[in-house]
Amino acid sequence: MRFRIRRIPLYILIAINLLMVVAMNFCAYTTCLNSQVYPNYSYFGMIFPAFLVINAAFLVFWLIVKRRYMLVSLVGMVACAGDIRTFCPINYPTEVPEGAIKVMSYNVMNFGGNDTVPWEENEIVQYILRSQADIVCLQESGGIAEKRKKKVFDSIYPYIPMEENKKLSVNILSKYPILSCEQIPYESKGNGSYAYKILIGADTVLLINNHLESYKLNQKDKEDYKSIIQDPEDEENEERYDSLIVKLKMANTVRAAQADSIVEYIRKTSCKYVICAGDFNAPSLSYTHYRLTRILNDAYTRSGNGVGFSYNRSGMYFRIDNILVSLNITPYQAKVDAFSKRSDHYPIISYLKFGAK
Repeated sequence: MRFRIRRIPLYILIAINLLMVVAMNFCAYTTCLNSQVYPNYSYFGMIFPAFLVINAAFLVFWLIVKRRYMLVSLVGMVACAGDIRTFCPINYPTEVPEGAIKVMSYNVMNFGGNDTVPWEENEIVQYILRSQADIVCLQESGGIAEKRKKKVFDSIYPYIPMEENKKLSVNILSKYPILSCEQIPYESKGNGSYAYKILIGADTVLLINNHLESYKLNQKDKEDYKSIIQDPEDEENEERYDSLIVKLKMANTVRAAQADSIVEYIRKTSCKYVICAGDFNAPSLSYTHYRLTRILNDAYTRSGNGVGFSYNRSGMYFRIDNILVSLNITPYQAKVDAFSKRSDHYPIISYLKFGAK
C-alpha cells in the first residue's frame, strides 16, 4: 500500500502529460475544420504552441527522471508531426540554384508612417531597393503608383501596376512584365487579393498578392490579450477573453470564405506556375493556411528554419505572412528578416526555382 501511495505523484504527472498531449493534438487537428462551419474551433490553432512547449518540457523531464515515460510526449508529437513542422520547420540549408528568382512579401504599414523623412531616404524603401528581389508583394503600401514615389523604384522595378487600389493598398514591384491584373472577387470591406499574370522567361506565372481579413483588434484588445496570457486565472480576464473570442471567430469565418475563393481561382487558372503570397492575417496553424496548402506548398515550411514570426507587435507573435507556391516550384532559403520595426510586420523572402526537384 505504501508503495502505491508513493507512486501517486508519478501517476498524476503522467495523467497531466496525457492531457497535454490530447490538448496539443486537438488544437492541431481543429485547423482542418472549416471556420465557416465550425467557428467555435477556429482559434485553437493559436494555442497550439503553448501545448507544444509544455509537451517538449515533459519530454525533457522524463528523459532525466524516467526515460520510458518520455514515450507519452514523443508519441503525441509524432501524431502531429506535420503541424509541428508547419509551425517550426527545420530544413537542411541548400544552395540557391542558377535561374531561381527572389520573391519578397512585405506588409510595409504605409512605409512606417514617417512623413518627415524624404521618400528616397525611407528605411523600408531603401531596404526593398537593397534586397534586389525580383518580385516584391506589398500590402498597406499606400499610393506608390503616383509618379513621385514610383520614380524611386523605376530603375530596378520597371513594372509597377498603375491599377493599384489605393483603399486596399495592395501592389507589386516586378522586374518582369505584368500582362494583366484583376481583383479576386470575394466579400470584404477593407481587404483584398489581386491576381497578376507575369511573364517570366517563356512562362506566364500567376501571382496572387493577398491582404486577407484582419482581426481588427484595437489597442485595448491587444492589451487584454497580454493580460490574459500573463495571468489567465484573473477573474477580470474572463470577460476580456469572451470579447476577444467573438472578434477572432468573426475574422476567421470571413477569412475562410476568402481562402475558398482563392483556391477556386487557382484551380481555374491555365497558368502552369502559381505563387500566392501576402499578409494572410492568420497563423500557420489555421484553416486558412490549411486550405491553401492543400494545393500549394509553403515555401517557409519547405525551406525555412525556426518559428519565423512575421508579426512583431503587442506580444502577438505569429507567422501570418506567407509565400506559397505550386507543387512544380521548388523554394530555397525562405526566411523572415527581422531587420526593422518600422512596420508591424517583418518581410518574408524566398528564392523560387521553376520546375520541381
